[in-house]
Amino acid sequence: MNDIIEMNQEEMSARVARFAEQQGNDQLMITQSIPGFQRDIYSIIGKGVSEDSGTQPGIVDSEGFNVAYVGAEPNNGSAMHTHNEEVEVFIPISGQWAIYWNEGDDMEEIVLGPMDCISVPEKVMRSFKNVGDTYGYLLVIIGGTENTTVSRPQSVIDAAAAAGLKLDADGKMVPAAE
Repeated sequence: MNDIIEMNQEEMSARVARFAEQQGNDQLMITQSIPGFQRDIYSIIGKGVSEDSGTQPGIVDSEGFNVAYVGAEPNNGSAMHTHNEEVEVFIPISGQWAIYWNEGDDMEEIVLGPMDCISVPEKVMRSFKNVGDTYGYLLVIIGGTENTTVSRPQSVIDAAAAAGLKLDADGKMVPAAE
């Protein structure tokens, strides 16, 4: 066997994220201020797609992928967006989640339950919403190691600005008044 690595308990501990120790971020993205898009995002492995410069993931080392948990009350989720270079995988942990793709008259939808899985290719406009009747959790896996940005329809950008947030030139959240 080539290049086998051994790790001690301390080294492996840096690669453990206990859920009880994680804090959900209710303002990781500019869209979380818009009614219907309020959710808690737990950055578990890597920063993923974060517009909050203070994002602190449970496990910093993201070797080609990022993992987040999303928790949301019924009828809340993510606004339409696309990842230009990353595949995004959704797996409900609890509750019922609708996954949407395309926009306008071409919008499609599928409802997933616990442990179902969908993989949305890069450059496909997508969103998701808790369509269950209780607070639910969704596991999100995003390909790539770098902290990338998303693209959104102008209507979503305008709604975020009306709710008080926009992005600066570096893609980080700032008050819309700036």
